[in-house]
Amino acid sequence: MSALAPASLESNVLALRLRELAGEERNVQVDFLLHLDEFDRRRAFVEAGYSSLWSYCLEALHLREGAAGRRIQAMRVLRRFPTLEAPLRDGRLCLSTVALLGQVLTEENLNDLLARAAYRTRAEVEHLVVSVQARTAPRTGLRTLPERAPAAASTALALPASNGGAERAEASSSPGTAETLDPSPNAGRLPPPDATLEKPKRRAETLPVSDDHWSLRVTLGRACKEDLETLRSLLSHKVPDGDLAAVLHEAIRCAIDKHGKRKGAVTPQRKTKDAKEDAKQGTKQTAAKPAVARSTIPAIVRRAVWSRDGGRCAWVGPDGCRCNSRWKLELDHIQPAALAGPSTIDNLRLACRAPEVSPRSRDKWRVRSIVCDTRQFES
Repeated sequence: MSALAPASLESNVLALRLRELAGEERNVQVDFLLHLDEFDRRRAFVEAGYSSLWSYCLEALHLREGAAGRRIQAMRVLRRFPTLEAPLRDGRLCLSTVALLGQVLTEENLNDLLARAAYRTRAEVEHLVVSVQARTAPRTGLRTLPERAPAAASTALALPASNGGAERAEASSSPGTAETLDPSPNAGRLPPPDATLEKPKRRAETLPVSDDHWSLRVTLGRACKEDLETLRSLLSHKVPDGDLAAVLHEAIRCAIDKHGKRKGAVTPQRKTKDAKEDAKQGTKQTAAKPAVARSTIPAIVRRAVWSRDGGRCAWVGPDGCRCNSRWKLELDHIQPAALAGPSTIDNLRLACRAPEVSPRSRDKWRVRSIVCDTRQFES
């Protein structure tokens, strides 16, 4: 077995090898773009017998549509700005982010946008692009998704082998004639029609349209849509025009206030008797009591841990990289409670867990677009 076989490597060596391979992949990718640029300049795809570079990438290089599109777009941006070669090789930019930046890049803002987009995700670079050049926000509204038509039964059905099979097939294929097959004990039964395949669930999209506005596109179930209409009616005095963004913002704020208190993310407006005494004494109640292990974590401790960790997962990997996830956060005892770990601020941290896949319902509506102000969601 080769010494470089992944199964034979230790985790730290495997991580180092992955970094090396990622660097080699980026170098090969940039070399591919440079060769593709020269190939396009010469229009060599015509000599090869193809009508366009796109056709050559799909038919000769066997790239799929998405991969071919990203490479052609990145190649054209790299042709305009050759200095982007170094950021592509060291990983500051990738094919997707280069294609996005190509929409707004100029000689004047090249260095500034390159510094701001370095090592950013596609969503972050997309937000950066719309902060430079805002998009037209889609119209707000609700529409009912069309029902999917059932799959048509196959017209080429195998007929049972019998003496009259050839005559039946010939008669059915002749124009202007039709024959109903009457199943009999000697004839095979027709296969049942295929069940209608459900379309895969479409993920919610939050697309930036300007520096501080986003467009929300999400599919709602029947019950959720009815609850949304009920909420719009209940808020008709506060939101007379029934603006969906304002209605959703009110619902989000109420949900944050309700669930944030349970998680410790929101401080209750009314102070408890113990909290008032702690404020007068200038010290925390938990500091005066001995740190003992307990199953129930005080609310004041929850809020302190949430504030310290910034509402994000505080787990740190061996390489010093923090998780920072905000999904399904829970309070985690650093020293387990089963081993007498106390429920104190120093022994607690926020930790996340893997998400679960939610079931899909049949009746759905899609919120076509809701333009929201980012400042509305600051908690």
